[in-house]
Amino acid sequence: MPDFYDLMFEVSNEERVRILRVIKRKRTSFSGIARELDITTQEVSRHFNRLMEAGLTTRDREGHPSLTPFGNILLRQLEAARFTNDHRDYFVTHKADLLPDMFISRMGELSGLRFRDDVMVTVSDIIRIIQEAEEYLLDINVPYVAAAFPHIRDAYDRGIPGKFLHGVDLRIPEEMQGVRDDSFTDDFVREVARKGVYEERYLEVDVMLYMNEKEVAILCFPTLNNRYDFVGFTGKDPTAHAWCRDLFYHLWEKGSRIN
Repeated sequence: MPDFYDLMFEVSNEERVRILRVIKRKRTSFSGIARELDITTQEVSRHFNRLMEAGLTTRDREGHPSLTPFGNILLRQLEAARFTNDHRDYFVTHKADLLPDMFISRMGELSGLRFRDDVMVTVSDIIRIIQEAEEYLLDINVPYVAAAFPHIRDAYDRGIPGKFLHGVDLRIPEEMQGVRDDSFTDDFVREVARKGVYEERYLEVDVMLYMNEKEVAILCFPTLNNRYDFVGFTGKDPTAHAWCRDLFYHLWEKGSRIN
């Protein structure tokens, strides 16, 4: 059995990792792998044997290459490293390392999200998913957006539950207060809170997230100087969506209720 560094050497080879990914995705033959990866069958056989010696691959009853349970676990773990490496420039300048360990280990699940660095498109998407929400809205630390107030009011009128988790220092800017008051009277706020349509909690946490039941409008992290630049990730991929929802409720349960 290879030790850890021997194992890392085996999976440091791009072709061997690509072979693992093909085998995980579908049942095929050595020649099928060779055609898909544009390498020779001999190369596939050589790499496969090394992977088999490392305990990552085997053959099924019909002789087709397959992953061992160990190989399947390791490949999934590699996907987390692959995702962070694919976005290395972002993670060098944004503090995602403050996430709970359980979510860092699952970051490969975010590979279905798109990277976005356009603030105006992100704000537009936040408004759009408010309009399209049918089941819920979840918000962590997204600053108040005046243009979104009427749409949030409409969502609450439709009975769409919204949960807002943020630090104690997040306040409505003075220049937005009039727009906010036009959309949310004190009586309306009390009523939606009484019905459980709107809930708010405090928690100091280093992530920004806005999502509904179908889509993540923004997932982003603070810059090295602890500011949010609205640069991050977005999309509808179900696996990534589940990761974001899990993160929200993990943090939500730690938040302090606001009386």
